[in-house]
Amino acid sequence: MSASQPPEQELRYELKLTCAAHWLPQARMWLRLHPEGFRVEHASRQVNNLYLDTPDLDYFKTNLAGLSERRKLRLRWYGELAPAGPDGQIPVQPILELKHKTNMLGGKKQFILPALLDLAQPWAEILVTVRQDLPPEWRPWLEEAVRPTLVNSYYREYYITVDGGLRATLDYSQRAYDQRLSLRPNLTTSLPIDDLVVIEIKADIPQEDRLLDVATYFPIPRTRNSKYANALAAAVYSQ
Repeated sequence: MSASQPPEQELRYELKLTCAAHWLPQARMWLRLHPEGFRVEHASRQVNNLYLDTPDLDYFKTNLAGLSERRKLRLRWYGELAPAGPDGQIPVQPILELKHKTNMLGGKKQFILPALLDLAQPWAEILVTVRQDLPPEWRPWLEEAVRPTLVNSYYREYYITVDGGLRATLDYSQRAYDQRLSLRPNLTTSLPIDDLVVIEIKADIPQEDRLLDVATYFPIPRTRNSKYANALAAAVYSQ
């Protein structure tokens, strides 16, 4: 892959735990009754992502293989997956995100696109709009990851400890839509994925030991979980 170095990112430790969808009420209880005193940080919201990959799906393959060095390039927007606009438009205001992870240590670089994207347009036109206002450091990534592969959507709740040292998110009601064979965004025909509840705990580098201790209070296992890799695997291996 040619774009070997991501833009500068702040690094943090990220630890994930998963359980079946019917455990959602218990997952909330585990967070709110945790000895670290997690409380709601701000309102929950719907999260939507469009993942871009190389023509050979290199990002997907490295995630699926569990390699220590992994990355994802995605466009993220909040609220409705496909908001209805005038004249059949589906306008969204996305953020371009590059996520890079080495084992448990991850970083994320963001760029807010200045122009709305219309998800009713063909992918070719959407990607032209994405590229036209990018800063130079982002261009190698859009030259490498040229293939729209997956859209996913889920609900996210946000928690933080009283001292602000640890954050946690709770994701549920996952949906995913294969884009590999679509000339336009497919936002209607979903994939048969496992609707897992995902708890992710996040901490700055000095808090590593505390992060690991926090995880021991949850009665579910730590896991390496990628929503992107899981959903695209469901598409690739069901064919």
